Amino acid sequence: MADPLDLLTLPEAALGRASPPAVRDALDYFAPDLVAVPGERDPTAHAAVRDAAPTVPVLHPQLARGGRRVRQYRRGSNGPLAEAAPEPNPTGIDVLAVQKAGLLPQLADELVDDERETASDAATFVVVPRLDVEWDATTLSAALPGAASLARIAVTLSESVTVLAGGQPADYYHEWALEHDGEPLSVPVAGLGATERGDATFAQLTCTPGGSVAAEAVSASNFGLQALSGVGPATADRLRERGCRTTEDVRDVAIRDLVDLPGIGRDTAERMHAHAEVITSGEPLVTTNQTPVKSRDGRPPLCLDIETDGLTPTIIWQFGVYDPATDDYRSFVESEDPADPEPVLSAFMTWFLANHSERSVLTWNGYGFDYRYIEQFLRQHLPEYAAAWEEVWTYDLYKWAVKDGNALLPGRTNKLDHVARALGYDSAGTGLTGAQTAAAYQAFMRDPANEPDWERHRAYCEDDCRALWHVYEEITQATRRDTTDSGTGGADGTQAGLTDF
Repeated sequence: MADPLDLLTLPEAALGRASPPAVRDALDYFAPDLVAVPGERDPTAHAAVRDAAPTVPVLHPQLARGGRRVRQYRRGSNGPLAEAAPEPNPTGIDVLAVQKAGLLPQLADELVDDERETASDAATFVVVPRLDVEWDATTLSAALPGAASLARIAVTLSESVTVLAGGQPADYYHEWALEHDGEPLSVPVAGLGATERGDATFAQLTCTPGGSVAAEAVSASNFGLQALSGVGPATADRLRERGCRTTEDVRDVAIRDLVDLPGIGRDTAERMHAHAEVITSGEPLVTTNQTPVKSRDGRPPLCLDIETDGLTPTIIWQFGVYDPATDDYRSFVESEDPADPEPVLSAFMTWFLANHSERSVLTWNGYGFDYRYIEQFLRQHLPEYAAAWEEVWTYDLYKWAVKDGNALLPGRTNKLDHVARALGYDSAGTGLTGAQTAAAYQAFMRDPANEPDWERHRAYCEDDCRALWHVYEEITQATRRDTTDSGTGGADGTQAGLTDF
């Protein structure tokens, strides 16, 4: 079985608003197997990506002519992605990209007639650069262009088929109910982000051998100079006027010279300079002597993550707990009665208070979400345990590092998966996002026959818990320094006076 495929989508519209250094920054940050450039036909955008990533395949089938209007790439069980060659027994993930939706019938014919082979042991992903779901406001209904051909493709292939739609936002995911020859079937459609609605975004799509897709969308403005703390469009322009094009350039300028730029004060310059070193090195910087977690018994904190049915939940349906002291993971899942939040809450609290009441607990944004809803659900459904939970030592690494300003991190956002990625965490690649886990449970609540893949959802929660521990270790092992500058040096590639405590 092939490993997951990391596909970076750089929509043509977003590329038009991003500087070349920002594009290179995004490519270095995500390190994709494949890059897609959905949107309008744009030779300049295609050339810009190829120039920035000469060794990575770039999909912009809008440029195609003649017989090259359907492209096929394959990720085998070993080795990089490559243009697929005819094989008697192909293996791995396949990517089929058509120039436009009108060519889907041709692709279906080629697959039916065995003119084109795909692997049967992993998923096939069909890229349609400008596919946009058609919405009828009068009838309040939606239509999928090319639905008949997509259904025919999905029926023809023995493996799972997922459509990557260029015209849909990167956070779009929907399993379309289609039919072929009167038989119903489901075809997942995920967005590639080529839309003018909202902010211009880049996105990394993790495409798994099972056909699932998890998208990490990041604003294009989070790359390049604007990735730095305190740098907006106006400050980025001033830095470029100073000759700084990249974060490395900012790192190599003395803080005293940054302060000389209009609108940049001493505190902003110090933090900007320090963050440039963090992003360039990929190592966090702890800027205080404060410790993120205290312990009653000297053992490391338990890492906690919860899954709910939405941002205003009616149930916490999964509790995941990772114990770094024993390398054990424990999960509590409500898979029987989603209408009753009490049993899974009771199972978690009983186990925790009986075995770990003296342990510290760590979350990422727990005070904004996890702890908030645990406390709420305890008051509503299990009040006899509410006071005991209040005695637990709870900590929030996101609050400590980001909101309280105790550390600078190399992620392009402060979401856990981005911070963990930037700090070298190797994700399990479940092909799920928090929104997808919530949506899957909502579908289960509506119809108990729509059971989620429980093991995959457990693996997703475990991955978050282990990622949290990885970030905690990286932060606690990082060098502690303040961000002040001695006023000497700074143009020689060093940290220009960052002093140790």
